[in-house]
Amino acid sequence: MTDSITLITRIASTIGQFEILLHAVVFVIGLVFVVQALKIAIKRVEFGAQSASILTAITNFIIGIGLLAFPRTVGLFLGTLFGVSHPDDPAKVFAYSGDFFDPLDEAQPAIEAIVILIQFIGFIAIARGLLFLNAASTPSGPKSFGPGITFIVAGTLAVNFPTFFGALSELFIP
Repeated sequence: MTDSITLITRIASTIGQFEILLHAVVFVIGLVFVVQALKIAIKRVEFGAQSASILTAITNFIIGIGLLAFPRTVGLFLGTLFGVSHPDDPAKVFAYSGDFFDPLDEAQPAIEAIVILIQFIGFIAIARGLLFLNAASTPSGPKSFGPGITFIVAGTLAVNFPTFFGALSELFIP
């Protein structure tokens, strides 16, 4: 069990670098969406309303701005669901659990590491949800509005997993 705990904590210790990479990739994608929105708007002005959809341009611009300011976008979603602007500390999961984790005292660092991994997966889910919403705006594109909203809500719950776990523990753990 010690080997798996060590492995999980080592993986979680590198998550900070992957978050920086994720923010950089999301920033570049957001920049591409904003430029694409401007190109669509210019094409619509030059060639008329039949050449491009204004909904696509507006959606590309809004999603692009949301991706450019990804940390603030995540803060907006956290504020909407939880009333906070930043994710909770992973160690806060023990404050909500009562005596649920008492038999696992030696695995406390691994549980914190797992919460860190869950939060990182939540950031990825929010970015993916925004990309799905952008794809839903194209007239011949996939019908991905529902999955986009689902990814955003699930990602927001995962980003603030300690508070979400606290709500679940109040419901199900006596």
